[in-house]
Amino acid sequence: MALCDVNRLFSWIPAASAAIAAALILSQVSPASAQQKNRQRQAVNPSQFIPCAQTGQPLIRIPELVANEQEKVLHGTILLTDTAQRVDLSIGGGNCVPQFMRNFQGINAVLPAYPGMIPPGYPGAVPPPPSTQYVDPVPGPTLRARVGDIVQLTFLNQINLADYGDSIDRGERGQGCDESTKPYPGRDTFPDCFHGSSTGNIHFHGTHANPDTTGDDVFIEVRPSLTGPGGPLATEPIVRSAFDKFFAECKTQLDKSVLSQWPKSWSDFPPEIVVQQLAWLAQYDADPAIKDKLLPVDLKQWAQGAWPQYYIGAFPYCFRLPEYKEKTWPPAAPARPSVHNVMMEHAEPPLIMGQSPGTHWYHAHKHGSTTLNVENGMTGAFIIEGGYDDALNNFYGQSWTRSQPVLVVNQLGTGVNLFAGGTARTFSVNGRIEPVIAMRPGEVQLWRIVNTSARGGVFISGFAAHNTTVPLSPQPFTWKQTAQDGVQFKGVNYDKSKNPNLLISSGNRADFLVQAPTAPGQYDLLVIEARSRCETLPANQVPTIPTVQPPAGAKMPPYPSPPYPTPICGSPAVGPLLTVNVTGTPAGGNQALFIPSGQLQASFPPFLQDIGDDEVNGTKIVVFESHPTVGDGRPFAMHEINGQKFDGNVGEVVLLNAVEEWKIVNNTVNGGVQIIDGKPVVVPTDPPGVVDHPFHIHVNPFQIVEFFDPNQVLPGTNTYKYVFIQSGQQPPNLLSGQCLLYYDKPDTWKPCDSGPKTDLIWWDVFAIPSARAVFINNNTQSVTVPGYFKMRSRFVDYAGQYVMHCHILAHEDRGMMTVVEVVPFTTPYSHQ
Repeated sequence: MALCDVNRLFSWIPAASAAIAAALILSQVSPASAQQKNRQRQAVNPSQFIPCAQTGQPLIRIPELVANEQEKVLHGTILLTDTAQRVDLSIGGGNCVPQFMRNFQGINAVLPAYPGMIPPGYPGAVPPPPSTQYVDPVPGPTLRARVGDIVQLTFLNQINLADYGDSIDRGERGQGCDESTKPYPGRDTFPDCFHGSSTGNIHFHGTHANPDTTGDDVFIEVRPSLTGPGGPLATEPIVRSAFDKFFAECKTQLDKSVLSQWPKSWSDFPPEIVVQQLAWLAQYDADPAIKDKLLPVDLKQWAQGAWPQYYIGAFPYCFRLPEYKEKTWPPAAPARPSVHNVMMEHAEPPLIMGQSPGTHWYHAHKHGSTTLNVENGMTGAFIIEGGYDDALNNFYGQSWTRSQPVLVVNQLGTGVNLFAGGTARTFSVNGRIEPVIAMRPGEVQLWRIVNTSARGGVFISGFAAHNTTVPLSPQPFTWKQTAQDGVQFKGVNYDKSKNPNLLISSGNRADFLVQAPTAPGQYDLLVIEARSRCETLPANQVPTIPTVQPPAGAKMPPYPSPPYPTPICGSPAVGPLLTVNVTGTPAGGNQALFIPSGQLQASFPPFLQDIGDDEVNGTKIVVFESHPTVGDGRPFAMHEINGQKFDGNVGEVVLLNAVEEWKIVNNTVNGGVQIIDGKPVVVPTDPPGVVDHPFHIHVNPFQIVEFFDPNQVLPGTNTYKYVFIQSGQQPPNLLSGQCLLYYDKPDTWKPCDSGPKTDLIWWDVFAIPSARAVFINNNTQSVTVPGYFKMRSRFVDYAGQYVMHCHILAHEDRGMMTVVEVVPFTTPYSHQ
């Protein structure tokens, strides 16, 4: 790049700073000074067994970063670092191992009001852990703000690369995919493979906010800080002055309009931020180990008017949680000009949706490392308060919701299943296995459950006597769901939600009011880990694929071997998630009552009205599929959307403020027919097997208007609900509840009974039912019947690029993701 080109880019920077910046880019930084001098410290011995944290300990209180109520700003610092922690890798015998784990920490976070144990190693912990003891994993700080607030977070990446070997973080040096001895990467190729695990960013899951620049932008990548003799170069004191200047200007700009998507360009940054980043990028690139240079990419993107992607050590997040202030919906002003010949120079479009108050969360979302980072614990809850909290506090008492437990569920580990050979992952709650929650007899508590696991869904089976695995009947506990995925229920859905056996998929959140029994005692909440709905069934209710034995001595494909019949899915074991200790003085008054549905309904946001048929002005079909590879290359499955792996290009385009209905299809199938030694043989395909891919789309929630699960069974049986025959054949006798479909007429592959059309629930993650192999002609052929759901969403308020993907994060890292672009409807010729 010529010096004149650089100076043109920096025309907005004062002359002295521009010259410094240009010199930093054009000068040859010596490789010796550019290389990271990583901090040296004693290595962790992974074979050193240490006692695991005991079960039955009090729930850990996760420290919080809380918004200033007067300033209406959530201002804080999240540090991405790595520390040696005690990790349960399911070794058994009560043995854990010390491992370096990447994790989020809140600088100056405060302890929450709900009861529990202060995290080990946190100030005030009693007793403090000895200096030789490894601390236990704790989720990132809970963020707590209110609808209408501005979020201002300093994000620092101080991971020490010296703590990790060459088998991971190869992406940091332009060497492509991570490697392991299993083997990995097999047939995975860059960028759809595990790589770059020490690069970080944050996805604010469930926020209706600016998806670009310093908002919920998952495309940015923050590399670890460079280091000097004194440690990391990117520290809070180093960046504070420039970041504070940016935050002040950002608030000024965002206060001008609720729909403001400022900043637009690096030119909106204070010069100090740009100059510092240019210096660090140039120093990073000068290291000869870095094959893929970052600075040229950033400069090219900046010159083209795009937001630069790469950063070193630090990044400022700044965006608004928009508040919908109208009392009715739709808003009074039109979203589009009704008459194009009328000038509307000063008419600001109204906010159409707004941020839903409720339980949301955040996590690392750098493609290629999302799985490992989430399993390391780079997750946290994001509580956005509003009318929902106000209604509960008015009934139960002032600030009652802040005294209620936040339950962050994860499956902690140090290597994804493809590295670890399918090692089982135990659910933790706030970093602990089977913690204890205390409740008074008859007391009602609000449990905010956030499933931040990278893979497993949490299926709630019910409460059992402590140390047993059979739910009690009748149930001594009563629980009613108040919200799903951060969106509160309407009163009618709350009334119907008593004691639901709910599947909380990876990424889902569920709020419950839970009432303890009046009799003191200890009880366990039992759950099942599930990747599909059929895994929540008892073993005797899981259908099987047909029995067709292969020829004697036949060479079978690399799938599970006979004997047949093979269940279409496994039946995972039931186990405790947490223990409830019911003790003390019985609760009285409203503390022992469920809030009336009318009081909850009164706080329901008006912008969350059902999406009617007349609102829909576009449709799409999106197909998710995991399919097995052929031969002995590993891993055994590829994961795609619309037949393609993620490549960074736009997969779906939507007009801003459009309302669309999408059919989300799952072609992943549990089996099929192959010709083996001249004979048709039924073979299961596991992987991938039956997988209900959890569909997630950023920015806008959605409603389900149609649902078709071809693997659905009649309640209490192992008999399929859907019976397939060829058209024109004599229909068989159907059992009560069964439906007849035709395998040669795909237009019949849909539900035979209609679901609810009003008072629909809002989601931002929903598991797509898996496909079914329908075996025909005496099991010599099979037809794949996909599962699907139809969802409706309002793509409103914010233009930009964001993603949709499978929330089994190993699938996302390996390609099951695509870009959604929402484009403005205006042109330079629009009269508005």
